[in-house]
Amino acid sequence: MAVPIAGEEAVTRLRALLSQLREIRGLKAVPPQQLHFTLKFFDELPGARVASAKSAAARTAGSSPAVSLSLSGLGVFPPRGPARVLWVGCGAGAEGLMALASAAEAEFSREGFERETRPFSPHLTLARVKDPRASRAAAELAASGAAFDGGTLELSEVVLFQSVLGPAGAAHTPLGRWPLGGSRTPSPGR
Repeated sequence: MAVPIAGEEAVTRLRALLSQLREIRGLKAVPPQQLHFTLKFFDELPGARVASAKSAAARTAGSSPAVSLSLSGLGVFPPRGPARVLWVGCGAGAEGLMALASAAEAEFSREGFERETRPFSPHLTLARVKDPRASRAAAELAASGAAFDGGTLELSEVVLFQSVLGPAGAAHTPLGRWPLGGSRTPSPGR
């Protein structure tokens, strides 16, 4: 389950940054239309469990307010050793995203899904290191981009995505969308 990004200022700034990342050999930038905050990740979600996942997502959205947050600073995962992921962090409003992730974890747990053991780290993945030689470039970019100002985003819905890996990367298909803030209006894909 994820939260797609919205907000013209932030999207414009992220597109410019992603364009720079595409110039670095060995980094695979996330396509702008696929940028999202992951709240709950499943290695596999059997078809028989999709209805339970949709119920948990709907309850999470229904009980959680929309979130306004700023994007700031670049970093890498893992924090020590060769970088594998380059990300942009969250500034003001990060606590709202963390509360949303906590609510999602509780609702999915109620449906019998295993809880995540690692603490939630609010970040937006920008690129993955595909060639080990690009690891240093990613770490240097993160260090030089510590003051990156990504603008403000409005997070207004949660989406349950099905991700299928292919030769061009992951393709994300929405299985359902739910507006944040308690609206019970059905949306396409529910």
